[in-house]
Amino acid sequence: MVGGISISKKYRVNTTISIKHRELLDKQVEEYGTQQAVLEKALEILDNGNHPGQLSEEQEIWLRLYREVNDILVFFPRELTKLLLETVDMDEFQKHIQNVKQVQSVIEYNYKKHLCDFTLAELIKGVITNIKIQGSVDTVECTEKEDHYQIYLTHRLGINDSKSLIIMNESVFKSYGVKFESTYSKRSVFFKIYKN
Repeated sequence: MVGGISISKKYRVNTTISIKHRELLDKQVEEYGTQQAVLEKALEILDNGNHPGQLSEEQEIWLRLYREVNDILVFFPRELTKLLLETVDMDEFQKHIQNVKQVQSVIEYNYKKHLCDFTLAELIKGVITNIKIQGSVDTVECTEKEDHYQIYLTHRLGINDSKSLIIMNESVFKSYGVKFESTYSKRSVFFKIYKN
Protein backbone atom coordinates (compact mmCIF):
# COMPACT_ATOMS: atom_id res chain seq x y z
CA MET A 1 0.00 0.00 0.00
CA VAL A 2 1.29 3.38 -0.98
CA GLY A 3 -0.60 6.44 0.20
CA GLY A 4 -3.78 4.40 0.79
CA ILE A 5 -3.66 2.93 -2.74
CA SER A 6 -3.20 -0.79 -3.24
CA ILE A 7 -0.42 -1.53 -5.71
CA SER A 8 -0.03 -4.99 -7.14
CA LYS A 9 3.09 -6.15 -8.84
CA LYS A 10 2.77 -6.55 -12.61
CA TYR A 11 4.59 -9.03 -14.86
CA ARG A 12 5.36 -8.60 -18.53
CA VAL A 13 4.36 -11.46 -20.85
CA ASN A 14 5.75 -11.65 -24.37
CA THR A 15 4.49 -14.25 -26.82
CA THR A 16 3.43 -14.83 -30.38
CA ILE A 17 0.04 -16.09 -31.50
CA SER A 18 -1.49 -17.24 -34.78
CA ILE A 19 -3.52 -14.96 -37.02
CA LYS A 20 -6.68 -16.80 -35.99
CA HIS A 21 -5.97 -16.19 -32.30
CA ARG A 22 -5.00 -12.57 -32.97
CA GLU A 23 -8.45 -12.06 -34.49
CA LEU A 24 -10.04 -13.68 -31.44
CA LEU A 25 -7.94 -11.47 -29.16
CA ASP A 26 -8.96 -8.33 -31.05
CA LYS A 27 -12.62 -9.36 -30.79
CA GLN A 28 -12.32 -9.83 -27.02
CA VAL A 29 -10.45 -6.54 -26.59
CA GLU A 30 -13.57 -4.82 -27.89
CA GLU A 31 -15.47 -6.26 -24.90
CA TYR A 32 -12.79 -6.15 -22.18
CA GLY A 33 -10.88 -3.04 -23.24
CA THR A 34 -7.27 -4.26 -23.19
CA GLN A 35 -5.24 -7.31 -24.09
CA GLN A 36 -4.23 -7.54 -20.46
CA ALA A 37 -7.86 -7.68 -19.33
CA VAL A 38 -8.62 -10.40 -21.90
CA LEU A 39 -5.64 -12.51 -20.84
CA GLU A 40 -6.46 -12.13 -17.13
CA LYS A 41 -10.12 -13.06 -17.70
CA ALA A 42 -9.14 -16.11 -19.78
CA LEU A 43 -6.74 -17.30 -17.06
CA GLU A 44 -9.42 -16.88 -14.37
CA ILE A 45 -11.91 -18.90 -16.44
CA LEU A 46 -9.38 -21.70 -16.92
CA ASP A 47 -8.38 -21.65 -13.26
CA ASN A 48 -12.02 -21.93 -12.12
CA GLY A 49 -12.54 -24.99 -14.27
CA ASN A 50 -15.08 -23.22 -16.48
CA HIS A 51 -13.46 -24.29 -19.70
CA PRO A 52 -15.30 -23.11 -22.78
CA GLY A 53 -17.13 -26.03 -24.31
CA GLN A 54 -16.95 -28.07 -21.09
CA LEU A 55 -20.17 -29.99 -20.54
CA SER A 56 -22.00 -30.44 -17.25
CA GLU A 57 -22.51 -33.95 -15.91
CA GLU A 58 -26.09 -33.91 -17.19
CA GLN A 59 -24.93 -32.80 -20.65
CA GLU A 60 -22.27 -35.53 -20.77
CA ILE A 61 -24.87 -38.17 -19.88
CA TRP A 62 -27.35 -36.78 -22.42
CA LEU A 63 -24.69 -36.88 -25.12
CA ARG A 64 -23.75 -40.47 -24.27
CA LEU A 65 -27.42 -41.51 -24.18
CA TYR A 66 -28.16 -39.73 -27.44
CA ARG A 67 -25.36 -41.55 -29.21
CA GLU A 68 -26.72 -44.90 -28.03
CA VAL A 69 -30.48 -44.42 -28.38
CA ASN A 70 -31.00 -41.60 -30.86
CA ASP A 71 -33.11 -43.80 -33.13
CA ILE A 72 -35.74 -44.47 -30.43
CA LEU A 73 -36.00 -41.11 -28.66
CA VAL A 74 -39.12 -39.02 -29.14
CA PHE A 75 -39.26 -35.44 -27.88
CA PHE A 76 -42.46 -33.53 -27.16
CA PRO A 77 -43.06 -29.81 -26.68
CA ARG A 78 -43.81 -28.91 -23.05
CA GLU A 79 -47.53 -28.26 -23.66
CA LEU A 80 -47.95 -31.62 -25.43
CA THR A 81 -46.08 -33.33 -22.58
CA LYS A 82 -48.49 -31.68 -20.11
CA LEU A 83 -51.47 -32.91 -22.16
CA LEU A 84 -50.07 -36.45 -22.29
CA LEU A 85 -49.44 -36.41 -18.54
CA GLU A 86 -52.99 -35.20 -17.89
CA THR A 87 -54.43 -38.17 -19.76
CA VAL A 88 -52.11 -40.96 -18.60
CA ASP A 89 -53.47 -43.89 -16.61
CA MET A 90 -51.42 -43.49 -13.43
CA ASP A 91 -52.14 -47.06 -12.27
CA GLU A 92 -50.70 -48.44 -15.53
CA PHE A 93 -47.79 -46.02 -15.27
CA GLN A 94 -47.02 -47.26 -11.74
CA LYS A 95 -47.16 -50.91 -12.87
CA HIS A 96 -44.78 -50.11 -15.72
CA ILE A 97 -42.29 -48.38 -13.40
CA GLN A 98 -42.44 -51.28 -10.93
CA ASN A 99 -41.66 -53.70 -13.76
CA VAL A 100 -38.87 -51.81 -15.52
CA LYS A 101 -37.42 -49.87 -12.55
CA GLN A 102 -36.59 -47.02 -14.90
CA VAL A 103 -34.75 -44.69 -12.51
CA GLN A 104 -32.72 -47.55 -11.06
CA SER A 105 -31.74 -48.71 -14.55
CA VAL A 106 -30.76 -45.19 -15.66
CA ILE A 107 -28.70 -44.54 -12.52
CA GLU A 108 -26.91 -47.87 -12.78
CA TYR A 109 -26.23 -47.23 -16.46
CA ASN A 110 -24.94 -43.69 -15.84
CA TYR A 111 -22.59 -44.66 -13.02
CA LYS A 112 -21.70 -48.17 -14.21
CA LYS A 113 -22.42 -49.98 -10.96
CA HIS A 114 -25.23 -51.88 -9.25
CA LEU A 115 -27.61 -49.99 -6.98
CA CYS A 116 -26.47 -51.92 -3.90
CA ASP A 117 -22.93 -50.59 -4.41
CA PHE A 118 -23.99 -46.93 -4.17
CA THR A 119 -23.53 -44.89 -1.05
CA LEU A 120 -26.60 -42.92 -0.05
CA ALA A 121 -24.90 -39.69 -1.17
CA GLU A 122 -24.20 -41.25 -4.58
CA LEU A 123 -27.81 -42.41 -4.84
CA ILE A 124 -29.09 -38.91 -4.07
CA LYS A 125 -26.72 -37.42 -6.66
CA GLY A 126 -27.84 -40.02 -9.22
CA VAL A 127 -31.52 -39.32 -8.57
CA ILE A 128 -30.98 -35.56 -8.90
CA THR A 129 -28.97 -35.97 -12.11
CA ASN A 130 -31.68 -38.21 -13.55
CA ILE A 131 -34.40 -35.69 -12.65
CA LYS A 132 -32.44 -32.93 -14.38
CA ILE A 133 -31.93 -35.09 -17.46
CA GLN A 134 -35.66 -35.86 -17.72
CA GLY A 135 -36.38 -32.15 -18.11
CA SER A 136 -39.85 -32.17 -16.56
CA VAL A 137 -38.96 -29.91 -13.63
CA ASP A 138 -38.14 -26.21 -13.42
CA THR A 139 -36.06 -26.30 -10.26
CA VAL A 140 -34.24 -28.96 -8.26
CA GLU A 141 -32.91 -28.21 -4.79
CA CYS A 142 -31.18 -30.66 -2.50
CA THR A 143 -30.04 -29.97 1.02
CA GLU A 144 -28.25 -32.26 3.41
CA LYS A 145 -29.30 -32.21 7.04
CA GLU A 146 -27.78 -34.06 9.99
CA ASP A 147 -30.04 -37.11 9.64
CA HIS A 148 -31.56 -36.78 6.15
CA TYR A 149 -31.47 -35.32 2.64
CA GLN A 150 -34.23 -33.11 1.31
CA ILE A 151 -35.03 -32.89 -2.38
CA TYR A 152 -37.46 -30.18 -3.49
CA LEU A 153 -38.72 -29.98 -7.08
CA THR A 154 -40.94 -27.45 -8.82
CA HIS A 155 -42.56 -27.74 -12.25
CA ARG A 156 -45.41 -26.46 -14.46
CA LEU A 157 -46.75 -29.73 -15.85
CA GLY A 158 -49.62 -30.41 -13.46
CA ILE A 159 -50.56 -32.92 -10.81
CA ASN A 160 -49.74 -36.01 -12.88
CA ASP A 161 -46.16 -34.81 -13.37
CA SER A 162 -45.90 -34.64 -9.57
CA LYS A 163 -47.39 -38.12 -9.28
CA SER A 164 -45.06 -39.54 -11.92
CA LEU A 165 -42.01 -38.00 -10.21
CA ILE A 166 -43.14 -39.58 -6.92
CA ILE A 167 -43.74 -42.99 -8.53
CA MET A 168 -40.42 -43.09 -10.41
CA ASN A 169 -38.22 -41.90 -7.55
CA GLU A 170 -40.00 -43.80 -4.77
CA SER A 171 -39.29 -46.92 -6.81
CA VAL A 172 -35.52 -46.41 -6.61
CA PHE A 173 -35.65 -45.48 -2.90
CA LYS A 174 -37.61 -48.66 -2.17
CA SER A 175 -35.19 -50.78 -4.23
CA TYR A 176 -32.25 -49.25 -2.37
CA GLY A 177 -33.98 -49.95 0.96
CA VAL A 178 -33.78 -46.44 2.39
CA LYS A 179 -36.45 -44.90 4.61
CA PHE A 180 -38.08 -41.87 2.97
CA GLU A 181 -41.14 -39.63 2.94
CA SER A 182 -42.68 -37.82 0.00
CA THR A 183 -45.36 -35.21 -0.52
CA TYR A 184 -46.55 -33.41 -3.59
CA SER A 185 -48.85 -30.75 -4.96
CA LYS A 186 -49.82 -29.60 -8.45
CA ARG A 187 -46.53 -27.69 -8.84
CA SER A 188 -44.05 -29.27 -6.43
CA VAL A 189 -42.61 -32.49 -5.05
CA PHE A 190 -40.76 -32.95 -1.78
CA PHE A 191 -38.67 -35.98 -0.76
CA LYS A 192 -37.09 -36.53 2.64
CA ILE A 193 -34.57 -39.39 2.58
CA TYR A 194 -33.24 -40.56 5.92
CA LYS A 195 -29.60 -41.47 6.43
CA ASN A 196 -30.32 -44.34 8.86
